[in-house]
Amino acid sequence: MTSPISRPLAALAALSLFPLAAQAEPLQEWRCSTDSLNPGQATIRIERARKCGLLRNVLNPDAWFMSSRAFDASFQFAKDYKEVNTAVNPLGDKSFSGSSFQWNVNFYHAWGTFDATPIYSVAKETTGLTANYFKWSHTATRPRPLYPTFENTASVGTGTQLFPHPTNPDDCRLYSNPEGTGAPVANSSSFFVVAYCESSCFTPDQSVLFGGGEKNILDAMKQGREDIITLGPDSTLDDLQLQQGKVYSYTSETRDSEHVIFHVRTASGGELKVTNEHPVLTREGRMVQAQTLKAGDELLRQDGTPDAIVSVERGTHAGKVYNLKPEARDQVSNILVAQGFLVGSARFQNDDVEYMNRIILFHAVPAEALPD
Repeated sequence: MTSPISRPLAALAALSLFPLAAQAEPLQEWRCSTDSLNPGQATIRIERARKCGLLRNVLNPDAWFMSSRAFDASFQFAKDYKEVNTAVNPLGDKSFSGSSFQWNVNFYHAWGTFDATPIYSVAKETTGLTANYFKWSHTATRPRPLYPTFENTASVGTGTQLFPHPTNPDDCRLYSNPEGTGAPVANSSSFFVVAYCESSCFTPDQSVLFGGGEKNILDAMKQGREDIITLGPDSTLDDLQLQQGKVYSYTSETRDSEHVIFHVRTASGGELKVTNEHPVLTREGRMVQAQTLKAGDELLRQDGTPDAIVSVERGTHAGKVYNLKPEARDQVSNILVAQGFLVGSARFQNDDVEYMNRIILFHAVPAEALPD
């Protein structure tokens, strides 16, 4: 009996994109590539979004409600705040939280800052401008936070990209350039969260398998290579089948920053260098994050043979990191070959980002474009 590699993602499969939204998805990726932040900058952006949402659009620390999306440490529903009055502004203009989950301020802050969990510590802040507002916290933070990016229109790519001040968390104004210089956008102007962004994960010296053989991912991106090799959708652990597909998009960062890198060496002499969250396929057919790997675990080579890990070293990479997404969307066809090993594409790593962004796109589709 064969062991299938793929398993369904019900949450993603249940959400279909309307054509207008599907056309906008590459624009979300482009927006993120032109608003790329390192983890420290992303944290400032997320904290600022929460603070400005509370101070500008909630106004009252007692205006909380019981969230249905998370619990506090006593297993009661966590206290949250709704940023906009959707009865007046159904699209949430001038909001710092996205439309995906109805502008819930604490939920967005926690979702972007911490690893996925339904339980948080909930307490009132005691200092600062948001003293007396409830805030969620957790000990497990994301190595690469997820942060909002803005435009002056609700539909991504139809307006002007806007940037918060890069270093001042108390500045609630938006600017037309990432440096936060020049005159800010007028307070009366509308702005919208059009995407949530996360950084990439291959170091620039890593090779990925293309139609003509292995290719350095940075060179492949510069050359616009599309002939990516992935597993075929009918592959199993007993019968791995390679196929040539097309690259849907490359992702990279516009700024150099420091990244946590795991350098994995195997018994065959193979090496793999990826960021801590990069998805890697093990002998059992499980997709795991690189940071969970240890000596004795076995990776899968492209021919299906297991290769035992002999060492895992944690280090850093100062610069940019890269990734790509195949055109195919099924999970098995998003398993690539990097340095001879089977690893996941950016679609595996960014499932929660894509899910959130698809809902943002859904909310941005004009009513007249929706089917009756």
